[in-house]
Amino acid sequence: MRRIGIGLCIIGLLAWGCGTDRKTYEGDIPPQSGQFYKNKMTDQVVVADCRRDTPIGRMTATALQGLVNQDTARVYLYLADHHVRQLNDTKRNFQVLPAGVQTRNPGLKSLFGKYASRVKTIYLWNPEEEWTWNMAVMLSAHNQGIPLTAGLKEELLDGLAWEGKTENLQGRWASKGEAYEWAMKEILPRSHPSVLFSVGLRSDWVHNPWTLYDYAVASKGFAFWLDDADSTEQQIIRQICQKGKYRPGSIVMGYAKSGDDLLTTVNQYGIGYVVSDYYSNGSFWCSYPNKSFKQRPGVALEKVEAGKVYVSIIFSDGDNLQFDQNALYAIWTEDSLRGDIPVGTTLAAGLQEINPFLLEWYYSHKSDNDELVAGPSGFQFIYGRDYQEEGYDEWLELNRKWLASAGFSVGCLWHTTFGTDRFDRYIKTSGLKGIFDGDDKTGTVLQDGVIIMNQGAHLVQEGDMYNSLVYHTPVDSTRPLFINLYPTAATYGYHGIARLKREMARLEAEFPGKYVYLLPGDLVATARRYFERQNVKTSDK
Repeated sequence: MRRIGIGLCIIGLLAWGCGTDRKTYEGDIPPQSGQFYKNKMTDQVVVADCRRDTPIGRMTATALQGLVNQDTARVYLYLADHHVRQLNDTKRNFQVLPAGVQTRNPGLKSLFGKYASRVKTIYLWNPEEEWTWNMAVMLSAHNQGIPLTAGLKEELLDGLAWEGKTENLQGRWASKGEAYEWAMKEILPRSHPSVLFSVGLRSDWVHNPWTLYDYAVASKGFAFWLDDADSTEQQIIRQICQKGKYRPGSIVMGYAKSGDDLLTTVNQYGIGYVVSDYYSNGSFWCSYPNKSFKQRPGVALEKVEAGKVYVSIIFSDGDNLQFDQNALYAIWTEDSLRGDIPVGTTLAAGLQEINPFLLEWYYSHKSDNDELVAGPSGFQFIYGRDYQEEGYDEWLELNRKWLASAGFSVGCLWHTTFGTDRFDRYIKTSGLKGIFDGDDKTGTVLQDGVIIMNQGAHLVQEGDMYNSLVYHTPVDSTRPLFINLYPTAATYGYHGIARLKREMARLEAEFPGKYVYLLPGDLVATARRYFERQNVKTSDK
């Protein structure tokens, strides 16, 4: 374990083998399955380099990738530079398709040139009728098609002898509502029974389109782009959820026009949220066999001193697949200081099925000062207060199993309201040793053998950690205080370890010996031991 050379109290309680020794993290229980669409692996991987393609070219390439990968994961796309490294991490053999240097959309053209015979129908869509993109994506998934604008069709077929038909979706439906009414009748009954998508033409699509479309096409999940903040469109979402007859454990992937607020609607139908808008190559990574994992249990400090503040730190947003693959991956690969201080990183438990390779990559690159933690609210993003009551117990059982086989012993829980029956049932069933409450109204509590504490201040910029801890420095010097902090991966995270170290140094200079930094699991174990020895169950909120 590396240390900061300024006398900070940074404690690594137990070394559990080398961070690259597979035997230390292989799970003892079977991995979970059935949440995500899966396909088969192949030893003949083809790569299309789309990094020089136009935004609409990249977006279209992901849809074509999904078509080719529906049965077997043959195609991988370079959409960003780190996708090259991630494929190289696999040490698999692959062929990069040759692409013309001077051509427009060279990646898409190379991919279509190789697999044009698989495409039976071109579905013409119009950006002025945004719903035609979603209809084209779903029709392509079910009918061996590709969604193209008229201009892109002309460009793609130039000089290529393609035998197929073209179906024009422009003007086919008088309105968005009419289009989705048709899709619920004609496409929904044939769609994936437990995976659906909130994806579409967000305002920034013309510059930076989402990359999840390969997984939407490969899985044949129903794909809508509707605003649940609009009463009319929310009603369409509700109709989709009702007619889809989704069971607890079902998911909506992508992101919503209203952001996280889509949860309030879909949770009422037993559907969880797996945010994943910029998750790439999903139809490739899901071919890896499911795998379970484990971490060392949290270890309590033997001695806790009154008047000191015991702190854990958890990087946010790992429930979001695109953060696991992009921002958090960048922190873990590019921050040379990672491992200097104890930090937790939230990840999605579902990675054990949808991208086992990535979850294993994190486990194999852990230092003794890293811990992997469940993001909100366990194995899926839900608001416990809004989740369908008749499916909640079934969801809780799934949550327990997925968290256990992912190797997580602590996790975050949002909008379930501490003190309610929903929260109590979560505590009793999750199997977690510690729960960080995103409502931040808990303080630190021991209940049913589980430590529940505030998830803590969101650290957005340098100085937030200092301000938060100084604010919480206890006036009562007769007891310790247990605190978690929650730096946001998107704003604080990149080069975040250096920021944290500077803030720690500032705090140490002004309050020598006041703050003790632990991994989340160790903080939870320490708080539990303290409460049990003191025969108390709570501290001030």
